[in-house]
Amino acid sequence: MRNWIFLIFLCFLTHAFSQEVVVNGRCINKKQEGVSDVLIRINQRNTPIFSDLNGHFSFSAHVGDSLVIQYTIPGDSFKLVQQFYVQDQQSTSLPPVQTIPEVNVRDLQGHTVIHNIEKPFELTPIKLRDWQTIPLQSPEHVLVFTTAARSSNELTSNYNVRGGNYDENLVYVNGFQIYRPFLTRAGQQEGMSFINSALVESLSFSGGGFDAQYGDKMSSVLDIKYRTPEKFKGSVMASMLGVEGHLEQQLGKKKRFSYMMGARYRSNGYFLNSLPTKGAYNPVFWDAQLLTEYIISDKWTWSAIAHISDNNYSFTPQTAQTNFGPANEAYSLMIYFDGKEQTRFRTMMGGTKFAFASEDSKTKLNFFATAFHSDEREYFDVQGQYYINQLETDPSKEEYGDSIAVLGVGTFLDHARNRLRATILNIYHTGSRSLKNGFLNAERTKHNQFDLLWGLNYQQDDFYDVLSEWKLVDSAGYSLPQSNDHKVNLSEVIKGKLNLQASRLSGHVQLNSVWSRTKIDHPVQLSKTYKDANKVKHKVTFRDTIQASATKWALSVGTRAAYTSVNNEFFVTPRISVMHYPRAYLVKDSTIERRNVSLRFSTGLYYQPPIYREMRTFQGALNTNVLSQKSYHAVLGYDMFFFMWGRNNPFKFTTEVFYKYMWDVNPYKVENVRTRYYANNDATAYAVGIDFNLNGEFIEGITSYFKLGIMQTREDIKSDSYTEYYNAAGEKIYFGYSDDQVVVDSAVISPGYIPRPTDQLVNIGVLIQDQMPNFEALSVQVGLQFGTPLPFGPPGYDRYKDTLRMKSYFRVDFGTSYDFLYNKRMKEKNNQQVKTNFFNKAFTDAILSFEVYNLLGINNEMSKQWVQDVNGGYYAVPNYLTQRRFNLKLILRF
Repeated sequence: MRNWIFLIFLCFLTHAFSQEVVVNGRCINKKQEGVSDVLIRINQRNTPIFSDLNGHFSFSAHVGDSLVIQYTIPGDSFKLVQQFYVQDQQSTSLPPVQTIPEVNVRDLQGHTVIHNIEKPFELTPIKLRDWQTIPLQSPEHVLVFTTAARSSNELTSNYNVRGGNYDENLVYVNGFQIYRPFLTRAGQQEGMSFINSALVESLSFSGGGFDAQYGDKMSSVLDIKYRTPEKFKGSVMASMLGVEGHLEQQLGKKKRFSYMMGARYRSNGYFLNSLPTKGAYNPVFWDAQLLTEYIISDKWTWSAIAHISDNNYSFTPQTAQTNFGPANEAYSLMIYFDGKEQTRFRTMMGGTKFAFASEDSKTKLNFFATAFHSDEREYFDVQGQYYINQLETDPSKEEYGDSIAVLGVGTFLDHARNRLRATILNIYHTGSRSLKNGFLNAERTKHNQFDLLWGLNYQQDDFYDVLSEWKLVDSAGYSLPQSNDHKVNLSEVIKGKLNLQASRLSGHVQLNSVWSRTKIDHPVQLSKTYKDANKVKHKVTFRDTIQASATKWALSVGTRAAYTSVNNEFFVTPRISVMHYPRAYLVKDSTIERRNVSLRFSTGLYYQPPIYREMRTFQGALNTNVLSQKSYHAVLGYDMFFFMWGRNNPFKFTTEVFYKYMWDVNPYKVENVRTRYYANNDATAYAVGIDFNLNGEFIEGITSYFKLGIMQTREDIKSDSYTEYYNAAGEKIYFGYSDDQVVVDSAVISPGYIPRPTDQLVNIGVLIQDQMPNFEALSVQVGLQFGTPLPFGPPGYDRYKDTLRMKSYFRVDFGTSYDFLYNKRMKEKNNQQVKTNFFNKAFTDAILSFEVYNLLGINNEMSKQWVQDVNGGYYAVPNYLTQRRFNLKLILRF
C-alpha cells in the first residue's frame, strides 16, 4: 500500500459584488509534506491546474456552483473525487484516504495505468498476507517461490541466484548489511535466519543488474525493512519447534522514541529425527534483536540495531540405513556409529545510524557504524562402521527386500577441532540530493527529475582460524589410500593456524534521471479486426480522447570503486539501467485502454572482492593473492499488468532474460551447505536463462505467486587438464582394472566448459494463499517447489568429474490457519456491535496454524556419500533430506 493521505483544505473567500469566490487548497501526504504537481480537474473548467512545489493551488468559482474536483498524483492514476456546493464564506476539508492501492486501477477516463512508475529505481517488493503463518522455515524461503532465487535444501536458509552461490548475495536490514557464520557444513547446524518474521514490514529483491548504490557482490540484493512502531503492540508464537515473541512501542509525549524487540528459541530435534541418520539430536538455537529510533529534531534521526544469537548443535549418531539404486538393482547401506558431534556458533551484531533530512527534503544524509563478531567452534569425533548389501529384487522370492550378499565392509573415522573468530567492522556514509524536480513548461506537460546519490564505506576484517581436521577410511582392513611403507595414510588432512587482517575502501556515485511527458486531450485511434458468424473479417476503428496521456523514461547511471588491501587490488565498476513506460493503448471490450507495460534493461560490471573463506585452500593454507571475481550482467525485463475477475488490483506478469559472463572465477565445491573454494582465479564462466513470474489476487485480497526459471551455467577451469593413457588395442587404460596396462599412447584432455555446482535447468515455485469462501477466518497456504537435478561427482578435488546428476528436487509444504478474532474485526470494520470478553479485549489476533512439511513424503537428496566395496568399486549413496513432519503453531498478537 502506498499510504498517501490527502488532506485537501478548501477555503472560499467571497467577493461582495460578483459572488465569485477563490478556492485555495493544499495537497499534503501523511507526513504533512506538500505534494507538488498534483493534477487537479474541475468540472467547471476546461483546463486542468497543478499544485505548486509546496502543494498549494487555487481557482475561481461562483457561489451555488456544484463542483466535482478530481486529484491525480503525478505519474500515478489514483484519483480522489469530491463533490460539493459552493457557499458563501465556506470552509471545507476533504476526508483523508488511508488505503490507496500501490498498483493503480484506472485514470480519469477509466484507462488502466501502470503501477509505481513514480519510483522506477526501487527493488521489486514481495507481498505476503502474513509472514508468520507461511509454512516455511525462514523468510528467505519465500524468495524461492517468488523470485529468481533457488534452493534445494529445506534445512538451510541459503539460496543461490542465477548460477551463483550464497556468498554472492547481499542482504540488508534497514540499511545495515547482514553477515552469518562461516563454518556451517550442514543445514541442521545452521540455526535460525537473522530475519525475524514478526518484525518484517517488507522484503524487496533484485536477481541481478542492480544499481551502483548496492554493494560489491555478483548475484543478488535482498533488502528487508523492519517496521517503525506507531503504538504499543506485541506477539507471542509457540509451536512444536520453538517459541518467539516481540514487543514494539512509541514513547514520549511527542512520540519521538520507538523501540522494537524480538526473541526466538528453537529446538529442531523433532524435525531432524526424520533424517536417515538416527541418534540423539539436541539442537538449541536462540537469538534476540533490538531496534530503536529517536527523532532528535525535525532534521535529525538516530536509530540502532543489535542482534545476538547462539546456535548450539549437539548430535550423538547411532545408526543410519539408506536404501538406494533402481528397482532391479537395489542396495542397502547400513552404518553403526560411535562418537559425538558438537558445534557452536555465537554471533553478535550492532549498528547505529544518524539520518539527516533537510527542511525541503532535497538533501538526505546517512551515517552508519556497524560491528559483527562471530565465535565458531566445530568439534567432532565420529566413527562409522558400514556394510553394503545387495537386496533381493524379485517379488516372487521369500527374501524379497532382504540382503542376499555383502558387497563391502569398511570403517571411517572423522575428526575435527576447528575454531574460528571473525570480526567485521564497517563505517560508511550514504547521501542523496535532489538536483531538479519540476516542470519545464507553463502547461506542465514536461517534467524532469534528477537525483544524485553517493556513498563511501570503510571495512576492516579480522579472522583467526585454527584448523585441525582429518579423515581415516579403512576398507576391509586396509586404510585408504594404501601405502607401501606400512604407514597409515589419512584420506584427507586439513591443518592450519591462519590469521587474516584486511581492509577495504569502497564508494559509489549514481545519477537517477526521470523524464515525463504528458499529452493533454490526446486523440487515440485504433483498429481491430473481428470475424462475424460467417468468419468474414471486418475492420472496426475505435476513437477516444485521453485527457492526460503520459510516458516516462528513467535512467540510472552509476559507478562503484573499491580498493582491497590484502591483495592490493583496485577496481571501478560502472553500471547503467533504463526503464521505459510507453504511451500505448489497446482495444478491450470495445473500449480503448492503456497498455499497462514497462520495459527495462540493466547492464554493468559486478566485482566481488574475496573475503576470508574464498582465500582458504582445501589443505588449510591461505592464498592472499586471490583477486576479486568479476562478472558482466545484462538483464532485459518486461512487466505487464492486466485485470481479471473484477479484481481492484491487477495481476503482474514479469519476464526477465539474463546473461552473465564471469572471469577470474574462484571455483568451488559444495558439500551439503559448505562451500569450499579452490582459492585461485583460474576459471571463466557464464550463466544464461529466462525467468517468468506471475502474481496477483487469484483469491480476492490475497496475492499468490507462480514462477518458472530456465537456466544454464557453465565454467571452464584452466588448470583441469588431465592425461589419458591407451594400450596397443587403443583402449583406455584403467590402472588396476584393465587387462593390458602397457602404455603405447597418451592424450591430454581439456574438459572445457562443465556444469557449475548450482547448474539447474528448470526451477518451478508456487506459493498459493487462499481463504475459505463464506468462512474467511480459515486460510490455507501451499508452497510447491520443483528443481531438475544438480551436478555432483566422485570424491576428490577434480572438478571436471562433477558431471553426474542427483535426482530432481520436489517438495510440497502445506499450512492451514484459523483466525479466532477475524469475525470480531469484520464487525468492528462494519460498525457492528461486538460482544466483548477477556480474550478479544486482550488480543487483536489469535491464529492457530497446522503445518505439514514435505506433504508428499518425497525422499529428496541433499548430497552423496561415496563408499567402497571389496573390489574397489565406489557407490554413490544418497544423503536424504527430511521426511514428512507436522507442526502446530499458535500466534497471539496484542
